[in-house]
Amino acid sequence: MNYTSEKELLEDFLKGKEQACAHVYNRYFNRICLYASSFVDESKEAEDIAEEGFIRLWHGKRSFDSLSHLKAALYQATRHVGLNQQTARMRRLNRVDSYVAQQEQDQKSHLHEIVYAEAMAELYEAIQKLPPKAREIIQLSYLEGNSNQEVADLLQINIQTVKNQKLRALSLLRQHLKRDSFNYLLSLIVLFGKI
Repeated sequence: MNYTSEKELLEDFLKGKEQACAHVYNRYFNRICLYASSFVDESKEAEDIAEEGFIRLWHGKRSFDSLSHLKAALYQATRHVGLNQQTARMRRLNRVDSYVAQQEQDQKSHLHEIVYAEAMAELYEAIQKLPPKAREIIQLSYLEGNSNQEVADLLQINIQTVKNQKLRALSLLRQHLKRDSFNYLLSLIVLFGKI
């Protein structure tokens, strides 16, 4: 049916006549698609949003004062669909970004743990080569986390002896360890207190 009167078109639309809906769809679809394109990048997605806006309008409450009021409601319905789609897309992207960042972090952590394990194995081997007193002080200080005073108390020696033995032990460790391993271990001592 071809409508010549806006009043008749609106009345038939309000009564739920499909030919009136088809007429409104054909009349406004291109401009609603253009409006929907402001929410997405692809024209196919814009068409989907526009169609969903028409469907919501058609299935929604139909009480319009004029064709202009109907058109405004169509823009509003399309806006809601577009905003919902944008929100869903942003949530999806955030989940993907979060997942990728977590995977990268896990990978870095995994590699860090491998390097740490290798450096610690090398350190333990080098510690075993230290003289007995220096080995004991290094183990109590760095591996067990005791302070210089605690080590001195445990071994019943002067705190200055503990400091001297630590310096001597670190000097010997430098000789036994690869340069990168020694530097890595020093950075752990300074930054993380892991050793």
